[in-house]
Amino acid sequence: MFRGLLCVAVALGLLSAVLAQPAKLLDDPLLQRRMTVWLKMEPMRDALRQIGRQTGVSLRCQDAIADEKVAIFVEERPAHEILTQLAKALRYEWRKHEDGGYLLYVPDETRLQEEKTVNAVREARRRALQELIQAAREVRKMSIEQRALERERLREKHSTLTLQESARWSALYGMIPLRPMRQTPEGEWVETGEDDYDDEYAVYHCLAALPDRAVDALVNGQVIGFSTKPPHGVFLLPDDALLPNHMRDRRWVQESTSAADWVGREQTALHNSEFAGVWLRMATRLSAVEYQLVSLPVWGDADRPSRSLHRYESALSIDITPFLKEHDLQRFWDGWATPEKALQEAFPERVTPREDRPAPPRPQYRIGDGSRPNWATSADILEQLAWATRRPIIGDAFRLVVSYLEPGELLAPRVVLGRLSADCWLRADESGYLLARHKFYLSYRRYELPEAWLRPLEQKYTQQGWLTLDDYIVLAGKLTDAQVEFFTQGRHFWTVPMTQFEFEPLVACLPALRFLASLTPAQRQQLASGQWLPHRRLNSTQQRRFQEASGDRFPPAQQLFREPLPSDARPNYFDLANLRYSPWAYGFRAVSDNAPESPDSAPQEPAVRLTAEQEQLAPYILSSHGYVRRWFSTRSEELDDYIYDMVKRELDEDPGARLMAAHLRGHTIEFITESGRRKRYRFVLSRFEPSTLPERKARKEEP
Repeated sequence: MFRGLLCVAVALGLLSAVLAQPAKLLDDPLLQRRMTVWLKMEPMRDALRQIGRQTGVSLRCQDAIADEKVAIFVEERPAHEILTQLAKALRYEWRKHEDGGYLLYVPDETRLQEEKTVNAVREARRRALQELIQAAREVRKMSIEQRALERERLREKHSTLTLQESARWSALYGMIPLRPMRQTPEGEWVETGEDDYDDEYAVYHCLAALPDRAVDALVNGQVIGFSTKPPHGVFLLPDDALLPNHMRDRRWVQESTSAADWVGREQTALHNSEFAGVWLRMATRLSAVEYQLVSLPVWGDADRPSRSLHRYESALSIDITPFLKEHDLQRFWDGWATPEKALQEAFPERVTPREDRPAPPRPQYRIGDGSRPNWATSADILEQLAWATRRPIIGDAFRLVVSYLEPGELLAPRVVLGRLSADCWLRADESGYLLARHKFYLSYRRYELPEAWLRPLEQKYTQQGWLTLDDYIVLAGKLTDAQVEFFTQGRHFWTVPMTQFEFEPLVACLPALRFLASLTPAQRQQLASGQWLPHRRLNSTQQRRFQEASGDRFPPAQQLFREPLPSDARPNYFDLANLRYSPWAYGFRAVSDNAPESPDSAPQEPAVRLTAEQEQLAPYILSSHGYVRRWFSTRSEELDDYIYDMVKRELDEDPGARLMAAHLRGHTIEFITESGRRKRYRFVLSRFEPSTLPERKARKEEP
């Protein structure tokens, strides 16, 4: 009995040892079959199933990599070769599966190096921020003239900059004032004589003034404040940390001495307003310092001053790539990739169009106003390159990687490779394959949305031309906490996935949509009727989502100042808006708070309400290059003389320009907090179509 059990144990051990060894796919007769595999943005699980059906061999992968997306563009190659190259491109391996067939898995060496790199990214962020702060301190000691000279010196040696010089280069661009132009009464453009300041100017000067003890607090995610009237825990805003001109005091000055032809211009104060401040925080998911500028400027004439509270949010990107060069995983991929010169020599400079099959159709992604047909994912570009060069290409694929392909570049492989090399490690394999691995795949892999979520929405949008608010609510409810935080922090950058439906409205209103996704059908029905839903009727999860949607990423402006803000300070709604993903040119704002009271009677307790808005039409001019030149508004079928002449002149100046119209459907999601503060989200969907120039309004005859 014992001997029999021992034999079984030995046999199982030998079987496990065999299964743990990398498999030699070349030895499998079923995988000798030559085949064509043309898959783009395909989840690994589905890609292997399709190849397995063609070969009759069961192909699986570990659950951890089942949703990873791959791009495989191979014509008439042996199946074993395709599968082996797929593993090489991703640094995975094959082994036999106990149920038969083969399993694609992540080797321990690869897994451990990836885990170490994830941890190393945190250290790289800290080091990169410290280098940037040190560079800002050095630049702050220079005069404006010295800064300009140093910037030109570094420009000349830009390709050979050290880590310290690279950080100084970034700081210099943010710490040199702008020189705006203005138009004189005679129509000439001249310098205003007043410097203007980018919003990063104040941020860099605050970083330079940051005490050493506060740097670690910033790295650890704490919010750091600077203010002209700092309370306890907030630092004094440096005098040289000037906010942009529109956030400082301004007054009108007269330029013309003729009383009959009075001409004036705005003059900006050379110092910050009495109430001015800056919030800083390190993004936890991105290599960036998020910031909010706060100011209460005084505008207008001395006898009729007005002031409004301005807030502006954005982020300062930090390059951590140089600080990861020393890590094993980075060194592996750098050594794995073919050097740039050899890569270029492996492909011809020009190719002729294929006659055996047309070029693969390129997806029509919805980006902003939908007028940028040259934008694409790197997987789209790899597909076009494979078609044009007839080279087998395999790599990973992400919708989050945004690139572009000009019409004439398809037949110029070296130009395309140069663009791809900015996003990917590229390897020209000795067997003729081009393998691609994205340089930030560890981050993209965590935040990429599954195709099972996106493809049904794309299909619906293609068939119907619209999605609904409910479609976005369902999608928001599927997002992981990491994805929500990524899109929330990344709203200052282009971090939306390339989809064939509008994705920006989801990012703009994500906290509110996620709250709506937590509601029950009965609660949703109550909101759909236009009624207020009281906070006290929400469960604990819904109350947490309510708090996330009604709150902000930064503390209230009042916490920056030791004195109360003046009672006559009113919010500036345009500055409070999330303009990055708001169709603001249409007259909408994605997010605003402290909005005026609605004409209806609002509840005297925390609550939320959802209201549908009337569909609107927004005409605009689309340039011959595919960019919006000008929006104009009309509520009638006629235009007044000024608008009509302006539109006609724009069209005459650009013969390829055309008139378009945006049809807008919107909802307002409004929250009232316990303190009585209101926060509104404007969720707007759009559809574009060609338009015609309305008639000129008939002139009224003089009596």
